[in-house]
Amino acid sequence: MRNKWVAFTALSLALVQLAVILVSWIASAALPFSNVRSLLGSEGIRWFFGHFTDNLLSPLLVWLLVLSIAFGALQSSGLLSAVRNVHALNMREKFALRFVLVELLLSVLVMVLLSALPHAVLLSVTGSLFPGSFSNSLIPYIAFTLCTLGVSYGMLAGRLKSITDVLQTLSRGLSAAAPLFLIYIFGRQLYCSLLFVFTL
Repeated sequence: MRNKWVAFTALSLALVQLAVILVSWIASAALPFSNVRSLLGSEGIRWFFGHFTDNLLSPLLVWLLVLSIAFGALQSSGLLSAVRNVHALNMREKFALRFVLVELLLSVLVMVLLSALPHAVLLSVTGSLFPGSFSNSLIPYIAFTLCTLGVSYGMLAGRLKSITDVLQTLSRGLSAAAPLFLIYIFGRQLYCSLLFVFTL
């Protein structure tokens, strides 16, 4: 079911992209004095190929990347299932879960100290949280914390026995989120194409 949804979404975005290309060509030919730019003209083709990488660069891509790594760490380390089945854990797993809870509290405390105190490091020049260093670092910090929690639990619970296990745990989320990256590429390129066609 999930694969069908991803395939349908990707196909829809690709078809809308083709429609934008055709509409931009027709509109620029029919209305030569309008602000519509054609993606099939020389300028449009140069923009489409020359700015493809720049179009994909956005904080959303980084957030998707680090959150997928974090999700993989939580899932494959066994931390998510441990939280759901606390009563079925053995002594070693319960100890690992308690250790992870302390880590979580310390991570929250560090973020509070870096952002909530007067003249805190992550406050902006005006003293606000948004926009500023806090808002820019929030998603990566959450992802790093979740990765740390997942790896710590996996190692203490005996699920991750080597550095190879840790690396495989961190990379599993990337493979699970691969369809989202495909949708991101189609969606982001479509968004940038619309901006190119209809704005100066």
